[in-house]
Amino acid sequence: MDATTRTQSVPKPVQAARALLALVGLGHLVIAIVMAAREDALRDGITAQHPDFGAAEVARSADIAVVSGAVFHGLLLVLCALLVVKLASGRPWTRRLAIVSQLLSVVFGFVSWSSSPMFHAVIPVIAAAQLAVVVLAWVPRPARDFFTQR
Repeated sequence: MDATTRTQSVPKPVQAARALLALVGLGHLVIAIVMAAREDALRDGITAQHPDFGAAEVARSADIAVVSGAVFHGLLLVLCALLVVKLASGRPWTRRLAIVSQLLSVVFGFVSWSSSPMFHAVIPVIAAAQLAVVVLAWVPRPARDFFTQR
């Protein structure tokens, strides 16, 4: 079976979920880059939330936020890329992983929301895409059949 036949056998809801996962993954990459590029804004936010911190503590906290954000969003980028590839297999574990990971990512988005206003405009958009992935992988009959027939 060639790549064209495989793509055509993947139902449209699953294809849409894969496209959204690619966009969510791209979002994770952009977030990590923006955090690194706007470390000064992170420092300002830390200073506003913790006025008792000295300059060294603020700098260290910002560095930790950038590194941990890069690691966290890097892992989510890799997971999204893996799911973009593996969902086409129709294996049930790929659907479960997509659903669980995207729901957890929505929850983590609320944590990010509460920790910094830097991404308030982006978090709801990414969360909507993640919830759409869950719906597309779970609700439409063609998607359910695709994952139960494999």
